[in-house]
Amino acid sequence: MTNISFTPGGWEKAGLTYAYSWRFAALPVFRQEADCIASGRSADDPTDFDYMGLLARETCAPGAKIAVHCSFEALGAPMLLLSLADEIDEGGELRTLEYYEIVIWRNGLNVWRHHTEGRRTSHYLVLGAAFSLAEGEKHALSAEVRSDRLLMDVDGRSFNLFTGDLPGGFRLGWTACEGICRLYDMTITP
Repeated sequence: MTNISFTPGGWEKAGLTYAYSWRFAALPVFRQEADCIASGRSADDPTDFDYMGLLARETCAPGAKIAVHCSFEALGAPMLLLSLADEIDEGGELRTLEYYEIVIWRNGLNVWRHHTEGRRTSHYLVLGAAFSLAEGEKHALSAEVRSDRLLMDVDGRSFNLFTGDLPGGFRLGWTACEGICRLYDMTITP
């Protein structure tokens, strides 16, 4: 089990690596705050926000779980990341190719499935559940990956998504998108 606190000095050597989608060219990093890490506004476009994630270096198998405490502002969309396939690009950065995003935002939970061919990424919504989540508050988000489904929980609300067969090896992590997102802690049980 890996328990990671995102306080200063609490996570830098925790077996995580930055992970980026081919959907975005920028390679931002999280900024450190007193009790968490946070995303920010895009350096390329101050009207937009950074998209970046952290992915465990360790490969997991069905039965693995990930749990985080996170928060968001406005349209922020913090998400768990389930990477089924990834690669190192020519610059040495990790790029996700096949993955699920388990997203919370002010209007509930969405699960997106992404597929990358070359550098072109397509995605589609596989689950949408509408309920209110308060911005600026910590939320508990978790997922257990089974061989054919995702068992998810958001602040005590449970969801079960049939996915079909998932590979025997995958990696887990967290991503920030579409606004300011904060990550306070992460627990991965392989």
